[in-house]
Amino acid sequence: MFTTKVAAAAALLVVLGGTAACGSSDSSSSASAAAPTDADKTSFCDTFQNLSDSTTPKEAAAAFEKVGTPSDITADARTGYEVLIANLSTMADDAKSSDLSAMEKSLSADDQKNVGAFVTYLTTECVGAQPSSPAS
Repeated sequence: MFTTKVAAAAALLVVLGGTAACGSSDSSSSASAAAPTDADKTSFCDTFQNLSDSTTPKEAAAAFEKVGTPSDITADARTGYEVLIANLSTMADDAKSSDLSAMEKSLSADDQKNVGAFVTYLTTECVGAQPSSPAS
């Protein structure tokens, strides 16, 4: 059990952006390619910070797909965002960390690298400067 919303979301993303392992060569990011590319950073970070340990993978994917990414995100990180959304949107609501690890390992090496770039971007932009607000 995680103690804060940010810790829960960060743990989810760290699992997904963790070690690079051999995986399939498919990329399944086309469904989220139409997500906005001009999100303001406050809305983008709020989406991340509003995730909780009870947020399902599909809910997380939908929230991120709705807000999109800020315009300054790198191409690799944007691709990682798209891959992450595409994969989270197909996961069971009761997914465990072992399911997340299995999903991460099934990604191609390029997709893993790109998801890692997204996690790095998200962490850099949103975790270090998060506002302190009461849990809801």
